[in-house]
Amino acid sequence: MLIAYLVLSVLMSWRLVNIQVVNADGYRSLADRQVQREVTLAPERGKLYDRAGQPLAMSLTAATIYANPRQILDSGVPPIVLARRLAPVLERPVMELNAALSKDAGFVYLARQLPRHVGDEVMAMKLPGVAVLEEARRVYPAGRLAAQVVGFAGIDGEGLAGMELGLESILSGTPGTMSLERAPRGLEISSAPRTVSPPVAGDDVVLTLDREIQSVTERALRSAVQRYNAEAGSAVVLDVRTGQILAMASMPTFDPGELATTDPDSRKNRAVTDVYEPGSVNKVITAAAALEEGVAHPDQVFHVPLGYRIGPKVFTDSHAPENPKMTFREIIEQSSNVGTIRIAERLGAKGLHRYLRKFGYGDVPGTGFPGESRGLISAPDQWSMTSLPTIAIGQGVSASLLQVAKVFETVARGGEWIEPTVVRGTVGEDGRLQPAPDGQRRRVVSADTARKVARMLVGVVEDERGTCEQCAVRGYRVGGKTGTAQKPSTEYRGYEPGAYIGSFVGFAPVDDPALVVGVMLDEPRPVYYGGLTAGPTFAEIMEFSLNHRRVPPSNPAARSTAEPAQAAPVDPVDVAAGSTEGDDLLFGEQPGRSAPQRVSRTRADPTIPAWATTPAEP
Repeated sequence: MLIAYLVLSVLMSWRLVNIQVVNADGYRSLADRQVQREVTLAPERGKLYDRAGQPLAMSLTAATIYANPRQILDSGVPPIVLARRLAPVLERPVMELNAALSKDAGFVYLARQLPRHVGDEVMAMKLPGVAVLEEARRVYPAGRLAAQVVGFAGIDGEGLAGMELGLESILSGTPGTMSLERAPRGLEISSAPRTVSPPVAGDDVVLTLDREIQSVTERALRSAVQRYNAEAGSAVVLDVRTGQILAMASMPTFDPGELATTDPDSRKNRAVTDVYEPGSVNKVITAAAALEEGVAHPDQVFHVPLGYRIGPKVFTDSHAPENPKMTFREIIEQSSNVGTIRIAERLGAKGLHRYLRKFGYGDVPGTGFPGESRGLISAPDQWSMTSLPTIAIGQGVSASLLQVAKVFETVARGGEWIEPTVVRGTVGEDGRLQPAPDGQRRRVVSADTARKVARMLVGVVEDERGTCEQCAVRGYRVGGKTGTAQKPSTEYRGYEPGAYIGSFVGFAPVDDPALVVGVMLDEPRPVYYGGLTAGPTFAEIMEFSLNHRRVPPSNPAARSTAEPAQAAPVDPVDVAAGSTEGDDLLFGEQPGRSAPQRVSRTRADPTIPAWATTPAEP
């Protein structure tokens, strides 16, 4: 008996030592998990602004309704009774709520991110086990405006698309924590001490988008897609001096506030994520490469036959030239396929490929937008006999509209490529705007080559035999290039019969370029030529944008007789969010321009951040 007692004592002593010494940390952790609960405190997500300080995305306080089913069970109130009272307020079926309230759990959501007045109404009911939690709800004051660029965030506040996703690390902030003690059945012990580690709010981000130019671009693009029965369309507006994206639109579009009812395709920012064969706008690269390499000069005469056979394929022009002898300048002005091919042959496959890469094809543009495409371009050793002629005229190579627009911007900048950006800067806790770092730059062609190409592109618009007199902008000299390209088939090797991409990309004023505008229409019909579809759309966007940014006209006399461009009407949600006059509130005179300096004015609207009322560059 004594031996058994001693053995039992030893075992009990060892058990106590094991619990209190050997495995003390493990048991302490187990006890904490049973009693303590750590709650994550969501940080305030940063706002997204346009360049003038108007909000494009922001978070508002909303009411989230939740319940503790175990506490409801202890209260003795049947869940069905609570469900019937909550159903009309939360707008959920009674039986769905009853099922949630009947679960064996300590926490269930009943409804999330409802208007605050709904939360007040639920609190006033004083229902056992039902409570209200304040939660941030992401809203988009501008509605559809720049929706594909801004993107959207999920119900838990994480970015899911667009710059909401691309800037997630900046906007999201750092979560905090709060430790609570709870009794059995999940009830909180209100008198117990709490340990709080506060969250750190995310930074606000200022985009480069100009609200007025974006609005006009979307209106013009929407009208063009409808007028020409196109499947879709995209447009971009670039600031030549800074490389900033002032507008970027795609149609069809969507309302981020009505996400559940939208078509996923309408959420795509086609200008950067989708690629297409650019067609004749690509002849700008061929022309610049030939001039830079010295294999041709603008007034050099080439023989341009009606048909030109290379291997199994005969290349022709859509319109027969009046004279088989054409200068290099005329070849570009009249968009001759055969003439461009004759010039490209002097470059060779490796030469043309090198300049395609130098102009940015095959590399992501670098905007930081999620899913931006690098385009499709194969290495020269993979080219077939007909690759050189087809790529020289813009078929057999693919790029996004932004990449194509950057080619023209490079010419407008005197041969220098600059990395595009959609972010103007960030705003921290001190409320000051921290400008984004300057984008990378590289020399593509000489300034002399760029000037020669620009002069050729003027003839596309101004020469009587040019391909786009509809692209002219009254009072300004425009340089640009039309493009009409066949669409590759998605079902077989080759091209889809009767399916074309119509485009026009150009810059103005040619003598001192300020803006680049690119427009692409997907399968316009029955008229599909780029000069007749994308061209007039380009002119509408460019005219307003030049006027809005007060760019001095090339011909003031001609401009004085033209009607001023009008801003596009905005949705009611835009008006509610406030109007903006664009960069005149932010910038003074641009270098090299004679426009009078505009004076910053203090805004009375308290929703406009302080940095937006202070002149700053860029």
